[in-house]
Amino acid sequence: MNKQELTELMKATAQDAVVYAAEEHQVLLDFSLDSLVKVDEILSELYLRQQEQRHADDLLFTLSNVFGAYTGEVFIHHVGGEWYHDQSTPDAPYICVHHNGKEFPFASLVYHQIAKTPNASLRNYVAQAMSNAMQ
Repeated sequence: MNKQELTELMKATAQDAVVYAAEEHQVLLDFSLDSLVKVDEILSELYLRQQEQRHADDLLFTLSNVFGAYTGEVFIHHVGGEWYHDQSTPDAPYICVHHNGKEFPFASLVYHQIAKTPNASLRNYVAQAMSNAMQ
């Protein structure tokens, strides 16, 4: 997959987050920094559901990628950067945002917020990442 295909894939995946948020949570996501507070609320709700009944692995994977893509697109829009498919470890490839020599693995953060760390905040992480990216 080339850079343009990856970028298009991640933009489409981010749109899936917008649709999911609207249909499943009646929340409007608009790619603003403030919308990440709404994403945090959705992820907290998903964490609570996870505690009641474990999400299927494929659903957890999909939600992590969808909201990771959304968060990455917000970051790219407001700060800059580009999507990068890291295949240096063939058994564990991943997609992240690269900016100013730094790597931001948003899907991984979303996974941990849904599955393990409900008090984490994408909004706070992005604010810190923005600060770090500008240094």
